[in-house]
Amino acid sequence: MNFYDFIFSDQRKYRFRRHLLFWITWCLYFALTYLVPFSWVPAWDLSGPMPQIEKYGIVVSCLRILMNSSLMTVVHMALVYGILYYFLPQYISKSKNRISITTLLIVFVIIIACFNYLNFLMTFSISTRMGYFEKMPEMNYIIPIWIRQIVFNYPTIVGFAVAIKLLKRWYLKQKETEQLVREKINAELQLLKAQVHPHFLFNTLNNIYSFILNDSDKAPEMIKKLSSLLHYILNDCNRQRVPLDKELSMIQDYITLEQIRYGDRLNLSLQIQGSAKEKMISPLLLIPFVENSFKHGTSRMLTHPWVRLDIQIEKDFLEFKLSNNKPEHNSELAGKKGIGLNNVKKRLQLIYPETHSLKIIETEMSYDVFMKIALNLPEEKSKEDSVLHRKEAYELA
Repeated sequence: MNFYDFIFSDQRKYRFRRHLLFWITWCLYFALTYLVPFSWVPAWDLSGPMPQIEKYGIVVSCLRILMNSSLMTVVHMALVYGILYYFLPQYISKSKNRISITTLLIVFVIIIACFNYLNFLMTFSISTRMGYFEKMPEMNYIIPIWIRQIVFNYPTIVGFAVAIKLLKRWYLKQKETEQLVREKINAELQLLKAQVHPHFLFNTLNNIYSFILNDSDKAPEMIKKLSSLLHYILNDCNRQRVPLDKELSMIQDYITLEQIRYGDRLNLSLQIQGSAKEKMISPLLLIPFVENSFKHGTSRMLTHPWVRLDIQIEKDFLEFKLSNNKPEHNSELAGKKGIGLNNVKKRLQLIYPETHSLKIIETEMSYDVFMKIALNLPEEKSKEDSVLHRKEAYELA
């Protein structure tokens, strides 16, 4: 039996078991803290007189204690369930009249106390018939014991039950909130990736189209590279994490497309250091920066365009350094940001909220990106996906 199911599941078998365990525990607690020290072993003084045990023996005395405790527990159950399942929801609901509910609660407790008194009379009557009392105890003996139980035991059992109920309610609300946040993040990520795909493909297709119009023999090679990119996007990018080596391979294919486009005019430096094996990363996270460097930098340079990309993988971190030159006067783009760049910034905040750093420096002559993110291992990916799609279907007991 799963411990989480036992505590939170709304299935009848689990509810019955945890309620049964609670009342058995309370019955024993009530016997040991109330009946035994007040009636049969005064103040738990084992060296003093113990007429109950001397008269009936340990076995019969224990059975009588459990019988009396069970009878009292029935009354406590009525008190607790009435408060938990009627009065507590009424108080939580702000639309209800608190004064009338409080009045009704007082009447309810008085009724329970009356039944408790009748229970006391029945218990003492049984004890008298068994010979523990020569005659039925008088009211001045029964009432103080009865009042003592109301004053001490009623608040104790109600406090235990309400505390458990409220703690469970708080815990499930926290889980529900976390689930909603995860689902919201997942929906936002899917939307952002859906925006990245057409944005990225649109720019690449524009490049190929220009070569086809010019009857360039490089167009077939570019189509082949684009086919590889499409295969990666359609088959791998629907997952939360992809192998880092595939993501880097996609970036290399994209840069190859740009190299074909610019030819010898482009001064390109690409360095990848470290092992990408057994490392995972969110898909299409790096490409918007690379694409941005060509779209807003290299493509607008009339002479000597250059791009330098340095990717370094150390243990579980990836350092991404990208630099490119830009026109001296770029008033057309002043104050504007590409869709891809905005998306990747938001994705970094959603996926790597505390495990990434991003610094973008734009000068009159260059555009520099410095990013560092924590990489995921394959087993961490599987755990994350299972948590992300887990549904909390439990209700309050």
